[in-house]
Amino acid sequence: MTDFLIIARSGRALAASAKRAGYNVCVMDCFADADTIALSESTLQLAYKCSGFVAESLLTQTRAIVARHPGIKIVVGTGFEVNTGLLDALRDLAPVLSNSNNTIATLKDPISLCAVLGRAAVRYPTTSLTRPTDATGWLVKKAGGIGGAHVRWLSQVGNVAADCYYQKYISGIVASAVFLARGPHAEIVGFNRQLQTDQFTDMPFLFQGAVRLNTVAEQHRQDMQAIIDKITQQVSLTGLCGIDYIIDETGEIVVLELNPRPPSTFVLHEQAGSLFEAHLACFGASKVGWPFKEGGKCSAYAIYYANQAVQISNTTTWPAWVKDRPGKDTCVAAEFPVCTVYAEAGTTENAMAVLQQRLIMIDAIVTAQQHAA
Repeated sequence: MTDFLIIARSGRALAASAKRAGYNVCVMDCFADADTIALSESTLQLAYKCSGFVAESLLTQTRAIVARHPGIKIVVGTGFEVNTGLLDALRDLAPVLSNSNNTIATLKDPISLCAVLGRAAVRYPTTSLTRPTDATGWLVKKAGGIGGAHVRWLSQVGNVAADCYYQKYISGIVASAVFLARGPHAEIVGFNRQLQTDQFTDMPFLFQGAVRLNTVAEQHRQDMQAIIDKITQQVSLTGLCGIDYIIDETGEIVVLELNPRPPSTFVLHEQAGSLFEAHLACFGASKVGWPFKEGGKCSAYAIYYANQAVQISNTTTWPAWVKDRPGKDTCVAAEFPVCTVYAEAGTTENAMAVLQQRLIMIDAIVTAQQHAA
């Protein structure tokens, strides 16, 4: 029996968490990598464009899966930010465990999010739909964009698409928190420091990964709990969610974004149980709570991006600490993710050191393959 259908740009982490909780899943995502195939009953690869998933293809494949697995429920991850209406079409086919369209649209629309944060007395960057006359210190972002690939310096951009907005750059430490929400209540699962790569000049704010923070000042935890509580009470968030923020040069918290769906960083906080199970519990689909315990090893991950088109041979052997492994005889386009590298250590600094060493090792493996081709 297949219990859930996972639909996301990348479904591997959710599939792994579901398997940890004892569930059988099908996955529809944009990569259909080797790890996802191994974790799921069936895997289907989806097309994804700037406007989101290709709706007709996604719905056709979903109908087929629902027909084969009566009673299956749908869990969604990233990919619906720019087309929340697609969730309604999915709800016509099977129960969907996600926040409402209105909640998602409110939090992914930059002006609406600013209004929510303003009512909560939470600081956020100066944001505008009108192009500033002086581009100095301004960024341009795509509404509903994910992964940082859409963020540019305005001074380096010519024409700007209609679905973009402008935001004042704030210097500081980029961080995030993972939390569980149900109605007016929210519980912080853990904190992370986010990693950005300068690998590509046309994507200066590309998300590379994150490192889990095992120790956080109590005042910071209390401040973030208060911020999350205020937002949750306004928009009735449900499930596993994430919030991205900057700790500016004065130590003040500036909220950048709130993700009303499981964030990619949740994988760093699964040492005590399955966050997929906890996500279900928020929707009343599981009686199991979240047995989260602070501590344990500090974990980190980084996405390894292709500098140029990469051909993955049939003889490639990946280390055990590599996830999202591309299928054999696969070509990965330049600037696309090849795989994800993981590391663990006793401290944040040591975890980062191990992570950097492993990225160098993966680069050597991939480069050797291209020279041998």
